[in-house]
Amino acid sequence: MNRITPAHGGEVASLRDLAPDYWSRALALWPRLERHRLARVRHDPRRVATLVGRRTNLSRTAILHLLGAPAERDSPKRDH
Repeated sequence: MNRITPAHGGEVASLRDLAPDYWSRALALWPRLERHRLARVRHDPRRVATLVGRRTNLSRTAILHLLGAPAERDSPKRDH
């Protein structure tokens, strides 16, 4: 049901509700993606990029940029 009022009856929205939804952007760019797999990772741009990366030759950084996600930070090098 479409409605303008908040889904939680006036409660403060959860972080999940405020998180960007990369699902619709990914489907707009790559319409043949598996929707059921994409639905499971819709709020995590790194996981969306992994899913998209299986279907394209674009780099992970390029996919994240197209999705409008923040750039991936280099992981700190461990000195083991």
